[in-house]
Amino acid sequence: MSSVEDYMNARMVMHDSKASVLELAKVMVERGVSSVAITDEENNKKVIGILTERDIVKSIAKDVPPEGGITAGSLMSSSILSIRKDQPIEEAALLMIRNRVRHLLVEDPSSHNEVIGIITTTDLARYLQKRMKHTAAHRENENEQQQQQQSSSSSSEQLLLSEAWELYF
Repeated sequence: MSSVEDYMNARMVMHDSKASVLELAKVMVERGVSSVAITDEENNKKVIGILTERDIVKSIAKDVPPEGGITAGSLMSSSILSIRKDQPIEEAALLMIRNRVRHLLVEDPSSHNEVIGIITTTDLARYLQKRMKHTAAHRENENEQQQQQQSSSSSSEQLLLSEAWELYF
């Protein structure tokens, strides 16, 4: 069974809350990421929020120009969700779907729940693609009885995929 740690991005971008939104938007483009974990200025390891591309787009739509000196701390989502690295990847998907979020911080329970990465809907799509390829290859080698058992598993995979698709798009 795949875990969150198998698909998370351990090279997540972290920045302090006083950084300008324009600066962080440029960092997101340069690094090819959709979010930045926002940290406390005094304790740079402590994540206090997350700034996403959506947050930036919403602020622009509300006529708040990013070059106006808006800080990450004023725009970030402070109610962030996290998951332990040892949790099954399916738990991450369900948590995202239930809470209608696209990013989860990943914590390491062995180090006092320190944030060690991030998992996004893009990571879930990678997992689903691999799982579906594996399932298709496995089906070719099964007998009729096993194929019937897989069809119920396939239904749940298709449901998870459709819910993830809806969340992502």
